Amino acid sequence: MIDYEAVTIESIDFSAQGTEEVYENLRVLYTTPLGSVPFNRSFGVSTDFLDEPLPIAKGFLIVEYREKTRRFEPRATVQEVLFDEDVQTGRIIPKVVITIDLEAE
Repeated sequence: MIDYEAVTIESIDFSAQGTEEVYENLRVLYTTPLGSVPFNRSFGVSTDFLDEPLPIAKGFLIVEYREKTRRFEPRATVQEVLFDEDVQTGRIIPKVVITIDLEAE
């Protein structure tokens, strides 16, 4: 399970450009719960996986990260999603590996 209480974005650089802008956009996308943005309820990552067994939750997140990245940040492509996990507590920490093409739009 992702502990959204522990996820923080220390500071957002609104003047970021190039690859840093892509990273900023993805950090915001991946830490925003789906449905929490007024006037753009499709922005963010669904939390429907929270009560699922770890293998199902991982598969769900992989699909969610790929689809949301493709839709909201086309300059990035998800290559793979790795997980650190604590089986005893049921917590997983996703690590999204991406490539960036600044020419894509």
